[in-house]
Amino acid sequence: MKIKLTVVVVIVASLLFACGSKKESEPPKSCLESIPEAISGLKISGARPEKNVIANLWPTICRARELYAQRMKENPKLGKGMIELKFTVDFNGEIEAYSIARSTLDDPVFDKKVLRVFEFMDFDPYGPHNAETQILLPIRFKP
Repeated sequence: MKIKLTVVVVIVASLLFACGSKKESEPPKSCLESIPEAISGLKISGARPEKNVIANLWPTICRARELYAQRMKENPKLGKGMIELKFTVDFNGEIEAYSIARSTLDDPVFDKKVLRVFEFMDFDPYGPHNAETQILLPIRFKP
C-alpha cells in the first residue's frame, strides 16, 4: 500500500512540477501594438521627425499587411516582396501627392489596393505653415 501511495505522490508531484514549469505563451501582439523605433529604408526630408512619421504611418502599414494576407489567399504565388511608396505630407497632415515608386511583387491588383489605403490617410498636423515633408516608405511583405 505504501508503494502505491508513493508512486501516486511521485506522479502527481511530477505532473504539477511539469505543468507549473512551463511558461504560458503570450498571444502574439497585433501589428498596431508593436510600433517599431525605425523602419529600414525609410527616407524623410522636411519638417517631420522620423518618430512622428512612423507613428502616423504605422496603422497604414498594418492595413497594407492585412491586405497582403488577404491577397495571398487569392494569389498564393504572390510570395515575398516590397512596395516602395513616395509621397508628400503638408504641415496640416494632408497627403498632397503619392505614388508607388517601386514594387517587386508583380501584382498590379495588390499595388492598387495598397495605394487606395493612402487615399484615406492623414497625418497629425506638424511644423510651421507651408512646411512639407517628402517620404519614401518601403513596406516589406512575406507570407
